[in-house]
Amino acid sequence: MMEQIKVLVVDDSAFMRQTLKGMIEEDPALKVIATARNGKDALDKLFRCKPDVVTLDIVMSGDKNGLEVLNDIMALKPTPTIMVSGASDENARYVIEAISGGAFDFISKPTGRPGDVAQIEDTLQKKIRQAAGWKPKTYIPPCKALRKKKREASPAFQSGVKNLAVSADPSLVFIGTSTGGPKALQTVIPSLGAGLPAPVVVVQHMPAAFTKSLADRLDRLSVLHVTEAKDGDVLEKGHVYIAPGGFHLLIKEEREKLVARLSDTEPVHGVKPSVDVTLQSFLEIEHCSFIVAILTGMGRDGADGLAELKRKKKNVFTIAESEETSVVFGMPKAAIETNQVDEVCLLHHVASAICNQFGARGAD
Repeated sequence: MMEQIKVLVVDDSAFMRQTLKGMIEEDPALKVIATARNGKDALDKLFRCKPDVVTLDIVMSGDKNGLEVLNDIMALKPTPTIMVSGASDENARYVIEAISGGAFDFISKPTGRPGDVAQIEDTLQKKIRQAAGWKPKTYIPPCKALRKKKREASPAFQSGVKNLAVSADPSLVFIGTSTGGPKALQTVIPSLGAGLPAPVVVVQHMPAAFTKSLADRLDRLSVLHVTEAKDGDVLEKGHVYIAPGGFHLLIKEEREKLVARLSDTEPVHGVKPSVDVTLQSFLEIEHCSFIVAILTGMGRDGADGLAELKRKKKNVFTIAESEETSVVFGMPKAAIETNQVDEVCLLHHVASAICNQFGARGAD
């Protein structure tokens, strides 16, 4: 019998501690070895019980909130930590900060809606199993000099790539990611400078409300303008569009413009937005070149769409993040296994790999 994964549950609500404990232990591979009601209690049990994974309430009363406890965990005894959050806009902002500060991932608290508990229980168990095998990675931090107020004064590219010519056809950059994605995007997006001659479309697996907070954070860090995509948005060069949680994002060609369209159809691969759904929408676009990057994430969303696009379109360049920097190597690995990936690179080389393709096309 395999050794059980040991979990520490931290929450200031006794009811929620018991609820999470019950959900976790429905999986015989997982065991809650302790619960904690506040930051001091959590740190004491972190050292005494030595859990493999921590679940941590992001908004707690008492001596410290979840973000402060996370900072202590990462500084004193780095342990894979999954944040547990309500669905308010403020909590969504805290979640993005937590993932940027070293949290493995997050789950939403049960709301009591039909089927909600079962879905969250399954997601929580999967994320704990993934987190148990995770070791913190070293990331190149986003360039702090790239701020919104400096957009007009910024050079065309900030990633070390010279000014590049635009290809004859319009271009579209696409990035698909999941677990570990918010932190990965903070490395890639700020390294794409204001002169990028293409719009950027991002699908990050996240529920509604969280994608808006992610877009706002990336916008503050980047010279590119970053927003959550809205139905009917006409895609503009140098603008990043984050697919909103709870909708699939389709890109349509309308009156010779690329337009964002939102779809409320069923989840694909259990997620909405889905990377594959967005990539499949590219098949109907004529006279456009594509750069597709698949970054860290659980599962295989994006592999089929990338492979089909690569086979059916001429001007497609595909990138996958390497295992060395991936928080979870599932999505990049699945893409690589299609044999349709042109370049595998470390996370902090992805922006240069994207920008270099405009130079390659311009030199043709």
